[in-house]
Amino acid sequence: MAERQVFGPIELVARAEFTRADLEFYGIDHFRPSYIAEIFFNDPEVDESNADEERPSYAGSFSIFGHRRCVGDEGHCVVHEYPRRFDDRPSHPLTRAFKRVIVTDALRKLGDAGELKVTVIATTAPDLEGDYEGSLLSFQGLQLTTFS
Repeated sequence: MAERQVFGPIELVARAEFTRADLEFYGIDHFRPSYIAEIFFNDPEVDESNADEERPSYAGSFSIFGHRRCVGDEGHCVVHEYPRRFDDRPSHPLTRAFKRVIVTDALRKLGDAGELKVTVIATTAPDLEGDYEGSLLSFQGLQLTTFS
């Protein structure tokens, strides 16, 4: 199973020289099969059949260890979104994830492109597909951050 999602265009304003660039994914839902997400910049032709690290538009990747189904008792997989200010126990295993991908070199290759389109190809292993019919890639926010 594979899927392609495109985000943008994101306007790239006149940038000063930067030392690092990060692409951050917030609130990733991992109550789905495990997958690898490969990221490409400004490449409308990239899809599941030709996405690989050798492509000039390749920016990076991240992986998600998914949880396809709840195996606990009733209510076990309900994630409570309340703040836990003084509670030092680990958060719930299904708390939405955060991933940061360092994309410095890929962003520098764009030069003065003016805008950025981010294509994400999410792929899971064939033996993990099973009867899952939803979207692999589901998250709440995407942010590009540069540091000088």
